Amino acid sequence: MFEAQEYEEDEKEESMAIGTTSSTPIEWRQPLINYHQHGRLSKDLERKIDIRRRAPRFLYYNDTLFRRFFGAVLLRCLSDAEAAQAMSEAHSGVCGAHQSGAKLYFQIKRMGYYMHNLASHAYNKKVCQRSYQAGDMVLAIRRPIHTFRKNPKMRYWT
Repeated sequence: MFEAQEYEEDEKEESMAIGTTSSTPIEWRQPLINYHQHGRLSKDLERKIDIRRRAPRFLYYNDTLFRRFFGAVLLRCLSDAEAAQAMSEAHSGVCGAHQSGAKLYFQIKRMGYYMHNLASHAYNKKVCQRSYQAGDMVLAIRRPIHTFRKNPKMRYWT
């Protein structure tokens, strides 16, 4: 009976949120949390199928959503703000040396965090000044351009 009351309160909050003109997007974790906690699905058929397909990969425990990863490793799912903070810490060198996009992605996963579009965020991270200056450095030896001289024995063939 208590769960039914919670459900009604949530419905009222959702209806009030729909009436406002706030432009805050729904967090990507919320549909999965609703499905694991209450068994609720979206009314949209495509979203419903997507949530049912993705839900077995996630675990909701102690008010925290985790993603199951290879080797029984649980990665804590981050919100957009938490992911931005984790990326800035990993990129700035708190968790090691200054990292590139691919290395940054695996570094954050190794720290135990997960976000649905973490790879694209890591690769598209705004480049800091130090990376920008070192990124255009070409490590090739500069040599003068030599013209091609024909071999005298081959002049009749060309």
